[in-house]
Amino acid sequence: MTYKTLLCHAQPNADYAEHLRCAANLSDELEAMVIGLGAAAIPPFAVSAGGSYAGLDGEWLALMSDQIRLNLEGSRKVFEEAIGARAREWRTQWLEPTPALAQAARGADLIIVRHGGPGHPNTYSDVDVGQLVVSAGRPVLMCPPGRDYLGKGPILVAWKDSRESRRAIADALPLMQRSGDVLIVEASPDADISPAAARVEDVAEALARHGVRARSEVLEQSGRASQAIMTRAGQLGAELIVAGGYGHTRLGEWAFGGVTRNLLEQERYFVLFSH
Repeated sequence: MTYKTLLCHAQPNADYAEHLRCAANLSDELEAMVIGLGAAAIPPFAVSAGGSYAGLDGEWLALMSDQIRLNLEGSRKVFEEAIGARAREWRTQWLEPTPALAQAARGADLIIVRHGGPGHPNTYSDVDVGQLVVSAGRPVLMCPPGRDYLGKGPILVAWKDSRESRRAIADALPLMQRSGDVLIVEASPDADISPAAARVEDVAEALARHGVRARSEVLEQSGRASQAIMTRAGQLGAELIVAGGYGHTRLGEWAFGGVTRNLLEQERYFVLFSH
């Protein structure tokens, strides 16, 4: 297995292009094509019996539409500058970026996104990484701020004996095969860690059969599992963290488990999520 099609959302600000350059570097190594997607939507400011935009002045709506067209053209230029002469394809969609990416993921192997930064993303112009993870059906690689190259350094796999972790292991295989050190860890609060040790060793042995240099370790969890995982990632000098993305709907919005939430918020590591 390898990644042959990479998918990225592009914005008109060149300062937000680190993940595009990361995709370009990976495309060189993997001989993969990069699909760039420009997506944005007009928020429904006015709602009345006459329709969503009945209360919105027609001229103002036209100005907003023109601005989105300009933004999409700017996004295309940023994408093409980052990807250069590599195999690429550009698409646009008048839709919120998160569902637009999830739809486009049907033709991709890996989605590469930038860290959303602090605060809640603008639904109409920004990607909600957490929502994308649980809706796309494809692995999502999140790039930390200021980082545009995913090296071949150590990888930490945050293991939990679940469907999501099994999916993450399979989805991250091309990245783990290029690393010289993959550490499978499970945070265990139990006094008897032998069951956890057996689980992570099982995973390491399976990965070794795919040519991955993997080893296993159980983390003693005295507090939050996320804290134990992040501490170990720092000690390892991890380049990338691989994890299942755990979430469920609550009152119409996605709520995430503690480890997933903290990995989405941290800005130090590349993280590959699968759901």
